[in-house]
Amino acid sequence: MTTAPRTTVELGVFLPVGTGGWITSTASPQLEASYTYNKRVTLLAEELGLDFALSMAKWRGYGGSSRHWDETLESLSLMSALAEATTRINVWGTVHTMVFHPAVVAKMAAVIDQVSGGRFGLNIVSGSNPFDQGQMGLWQDLDHTQRYDLAREWVTVAKRLWSEGRVDFDGEYFHLEDCVSDPKPATIPPIICAGSSDTGFRFTIENCTASFLLGADQEKFVAVARRAKELAAEAGKDDFKTYGLFTIVPGATDEEAQARVDAFDASADLVALNNQAREYGTDKSLKQNTMANVFIDQGTSAKSLTKAAVVGSPATIAQQLATIVTEGDLDGITIIVPDFIGDLEIVGRDVVRELAALGIRTTAAATQGIPVANEEVHA
Repeated sequence: MTTAPRTTVELGVFLPVGTGGWITSTASPQLEASYTYNKRVTLLAEELGLDFALSMAKWRGYGGSSRHWDETLESLSLMSALAEATTRINVWGTVHTMVFHPAVVAKMAAVIDQVSGGRFGLNIVSGSNPFDQGQMGLWQDLDHTQRYDLAREWVTVAKRLWSEGRVDFDGEYFHLEDCVSDPKPATIPPIICAGSSDTGFRFTIENCTASFLLGADQEKFVAVARRAKELAAEAGKDDFKTYGLFTIVPGATDEEAQARVDAFDASADLVALNNQAREYGTDKSLKQNTMANVFIDQGTSAKSLTKAAVVGSPATIAQQLATIVTEGDLDGITIIVPDFIGDLEIVGRDVVRELAALGIRTTAAATQGIPVANEEVHA
């Protein structure tokens, strides 16, 4: 008696909290950065059975004729509202460790934990864009290692405030004296981080729940994902999770999907792309900043999407995702689409059905009653 191998993967949506969504083009759906739209997307994601909704933190857009990200919703206040609007889906907000003091976020997280009934999580960003935070006088010109030293203190302080009555802390970046933070969350919220250098991975493995991954292309994505799990195994963290970020462009056929991408690229907002590349290019730790290099490469190639985009029919998309999940040992897929209603429904229903046919188990498939191939034991 044998059972066919199968994989379980979480699915989530990376919310379109900035004008234009995630496609840097005047021909892509020009999404509004509104609570109303993001609530609609999150409720659809919950209906489809997705496991989480994640929002980015962004303070400055890139202009151009598309006004790319010129308006953005603040992440934590948005997720607090979405926590109240939903009942099951996990809601994860993003904070820059240079922008928010950990004691402030510790209090905010405890409140959102109550609102959500324990469904809140944090995505922390140790660096990002010098212009984005520099405009507020909050950017610290730290090197790659120093940024993670600051983030390590940040997480240490937050966790202690979530679990201890009074906290004294005298670090290089944060200083607390008899600090009290009540109420406390029922449990320490999950924390994810997108660092993908070995330094970033080791920090994340030591201090966080999961790593948030973005590859320059699909082959490199698998290599990055495997490296994260390799370092986690060396540290004895077998329960460490990895979540991949994928821009997905579906079509009825592969040709139709590619035609959509070609149309987006033909009207790529070169001003916004150049501004994005220029701002990230000023980072003194550019060599180790994977996200920055992906954005710079996108600007150099004048493409509306990154090279890691997954494009095709639902069957083609599912096959590509299943391959990356299996070869990269991914625990989760974070979804970006051009249209977060029509396209998200295609991914959440049709691609999920194709994944199930390939033996990939998801909460979405279970919610929709979609059978998973090879799930039963065969003689």
